[in-house]
Amino acid sequence: MNLQEQINRIQSMMGVINEGLHDTSWEDEKGNKVTLIELIKATEDIPVQNIPVKKLESKITNSDWDEEDYKKVETANLKYPIMVFVNDEGKILAIIDGNHRTQKAVNKGLKTIKGKLIPLNGLPKHMKKVFNHIG
Repeated sequence: MNLQEQINRIQSMMGVINEGLHDTSWEDEKGNKVTLIELIKATEDIPVQNIPVKKLESKITNSDWDEEDYKKVETANLKYPIMVFVNDEGKILAIIDGNHRTQKAVNKGLKTIKGKLIPLNGLPKHMKKVFNHIG
């Protein structure tokens, strides 16, 4: 299995189904599903803050991007905060929503980007099941 096939396999295991506020969701191998709307509601009490772009750069999942993805980077709206999972110590684990926006911030040379640092262990139990491969 080549690298691209492995990446595609991992992405399908992670269950990224679609992109967009109302159609983004993640699903694990057992069929447990979390929608972006559910994640937003579950994290509404977490404040938006300015996150240093340098800390996020290595977490952008762009190894399999195509021309369409780079168009999404160009049109990404930085007014919407990204969502980043962190561990109990605050270490960044993954950009769960906002890879295109983060890449745009990198391309523009921005120092910070608006986002939420979401403690993975603070998620409701049914959500942790879906994202347990990240932590």
